[in-house]
Amino acid sequence: MGSGDGGEPLGKKGTKPMNFQRVLVVAIAGTALTLGGCTGGGGDEAAPLPPVEIPELTPEPQPFRAQTSFADGVLSVDVVVPDGGTRTLDTVRNTDWTGGLFLPRPVQPGHSNREWMLSDNHYDGRVFLYALVSWDNADPTDYLAAGWWLTYPPDVDYRDFETAARGVYLDGPEIDPAHPPALPLEGTASYAGGMGGLYTYTYGRAWGELAGATEITEFAGLVALTADFERNRLTGCLGCLAPIETAPGRHLYPVVPWRGPDPAALPADYDVRFEARIGARGAFGDTAISVTHPDRAVVSSAGTWRGQFSNRQDVDGNPRRVVGSTDVLFAEEDGSHGRFTGIFDALTPKTVEPPER
Repeated sequence: MGSGDGGEPLGKKGTKPMNFQRVLVVAIAGTALTLGGCTGGGGDEAAPLPPVEIPELTPEPQPFRAQTSFADGVLSVDVVVPDGGTRTLDTVRNTDWTGGLFLPRPVQPGHSNREWMLSDNHYDGRVFLYALVSWDNADPTDYLAAGWWLTYPPDVDYRDFETAARGVYLDGPEIDPAHPPALPLEGTASYAGGMGGLYTYTYGRAWGELAGATEITEFAGLVALTADFERNRLTGCLGCLAPIETAPGRHLYPVVPWRGPDPAALPADYDVRFEARIGARGAFGDTAISVTHPDRAVVSSAGTWRGQFSNRQDVDGNPRRVVGSTDVLFAEEDGSHGRFTGIFDALTPKTVEPPER
């Protein structure tokens, strides 16, 4: 069982991301930032436009620890509610829907996975939770659970998700902070996996009639990470292995509108780069983040990312997995601004290759 604080070589771009089983999502929308700007007129010549206001970027750390258990096929998750207490949801009492048909196959040999939608309609408020679990068929106690939750005040409709407190979680025995990994003293290791969550974009002056409007959708993409254990340094990128895609309705369809068209400002060509120092217990957290786009002038970016290395090794003796959460904001020269908020799970190549026969 995990425990926590209760809630935190890049390749050539392709045309479509690979489907990793843990491209999931997680789901914390940021409050839309306001931006100013108007046009003037009069006389024979138009008055000069006022300067574009670039919004202040205020990322929010996303704690991802939660208490979970998985025994005899039953998952339970302790959800932190706004008053500081917890509500425990499990897949026996609280399942609204479950399935595995639409999930990508697990990339780890010998593993299975399943997803659930859980809810608890309590007298002092509603809890809505998404869960994805992967486990080793030979040892089901070796599992990883990930997902998100929304906690609503009493008498609030579940579709009014902006009123809900939000949380994300990644938990399992191999990322239990009470049992940290034994990190290598030298060498490097590469990791690749899935990142997903919520993408929001507010249009600036260059978008004409869309200026001032905000769109929101789920995103999914491949994340590449490189650990330099001798230097205690971890670097990574979202969007460098393959373009970031939209994934409307993949995980948040009960609460986030998803039947409309994709945003006009697609996330496909953004690259989000990360850097952090690895701590002695395998945890990391930093604000060293940059965002670039080939056709849009990104003038500022800010964010937080944090995570944990697995205490289980691959065949080379490196931690087999890295998990974590992110909140990344960026602003462009016309006043447009966007946000990627989500979680990620990445594995070493030796972990996903089947054993030789």
